[in-house]
Amino acid sequence: MNKKEICGKIIFLIFKSSKKKELIIILQSMLDTSQSSLSLWLNCRPEIQHRINALLNYQAEYFRLRAQFHRQIQQLQYEFSSQFEPILDKQRTIISTRSISEFWLTILKNLDSYDYPIRSRDELCLKYLIDIRCIHEPLGFKLEFHFSPLNPFFTEAILTKTYSIRIEFDETNPYQVYDGPEIDRCQGCSINWREDSNLTYEKRRRQPRKSFFDFFSPPIIPAGDIPSMTEDEQLRLEADIEFSLLLKQRVLPRAVLYYTGEALSIFDSDERMSQ
Repeated sequence: MNKKEICGKIIFLIFKSSKKKELIIILQSMLDTSQSSLSLWLNCRPEIQHRINALLNYQAEYFRLRAQFHRQIQQLQYEFSSQFEPILDKQRTIISTRSISEFWLTILKNLDSYDYPIRSRDELCLKYLIDIRCIHEPLGFKLEFHFSPLNPFFTEAILTKTYSIRIEFDETNPYQVYDGPEIDRCQGCSINWREDSNLTYEKRRRQPRKSFFDFFSPPIIPAGDIPSMTEDEQLRLEADIEFSLLLKQRVLPRAVLYYTGEALSIFDSDERMSQ
């Protein structure tokens, strides 16, 4: 737990405790209150503190309702996923039986500007990628990459990435900003590469090499505590989450539009508007 989280919990205790003076002394010892936004509350008259306390309690009530809203949205996604599946199955049938050439490889190459670019040696393997699926779960989702049995690079038929989502906000620190659901854990999978086929390792130099398949080896989040990760690990995790959400929310629901390239201009337009 970092200093900011500890201070937030102390503020929560201040509002609930009769021993406000003792707790304020502890808080002041942890902060340079002349530079902290918390100094506004600490330096207020008691009647103003009481009003701020009431406002913060309403803020916490709002966050609780937001969490309830996001729980129901997540549940709706989970329930409707089974209704979308027959439509997606019809698309898969057309792709597989009509031999649309390198459908998923083309889509991934169209996303080549992101943090998992397709290198030429990756293409040789991704030609055997026959499907990408998103399996919705009550508190998370799983991405499945399905490969042809003819794939000569590794033995697995399916590579997976699993993500768990934290919807609830911290009741012990209810005044901390709640921005909605967060991915708090992701798990890749091991790949059993065939001899001399490992795309993530350069055998001659005996060292790792960049590959799209690094996506299946994400950084480990220690007990859900992202702030304790190194800066490099956090950047890798951020790239991982952005790419997975791009696949889940944009690409897979409109895959054919990413294959033809029509969705790319819409996505670029949305990106410019969000900046």
